[in-house]
Amino acid sequence: MNILNTNRLILRKLSKDDFHTLYEKIFSDYEVVENTFGSTMFSQEETYEFLLENGNFDSKVGLSVLEEKETNSIIGIGGVLPCRYLDEDDYEIGFILEKKSWGKGYAKEIGSAQIEQIKNDLKKDRAIAVVAPINKASIKSLENLGFIYEKTTVIPRGERLVYSLCLK
Repeated sequence: MNILNTNRLILRKLSKDDFHTLYEKIFSDYEVVENTFGSTMFSQEETYEFLLENGNFDSKVGLSVLEEKETNSIIGIGGVLPCRYLDEDDYEIGFILEKKSWGKGYAKEIGSAQIEQIKNDLKKDRAIAVVAPINKASIKSLENLGFIYEKTTVIPRGERLVYSLCLK
């Protein structure tokens, strides 16, 4: 089931059939992992456990598969997620792209769709984004989407910058 559609992208529910591809394109690439999760690499087994625990298999909220429409190729994961590391009743946008999809405007495109989902479907007045301080490209994408730096926090994966966007 498709969750979000943009001009070039589809965000769809996760399937166990996607696990190996996501491991190859996301979780086994040091630069991708460093910019999103920190410096600790994932084994294939840890990737599968993470996806089982955090994946969206039957909802419109949670980590889902991001596909490029033109090629029907998986290019990453993303989704609207409850802010489980913050004390707020907010939802955060999120996206992790394979390295060869960086710099193509996909983050801004899926981020815009996620903002609309939070505003229109979830009826929330603000969106949150949490990003690693070294991930300059994601910070730039968030700022281009209108997010404003709010604070720095520490979550289990390390220090993160919290950005927010008023949706009123």
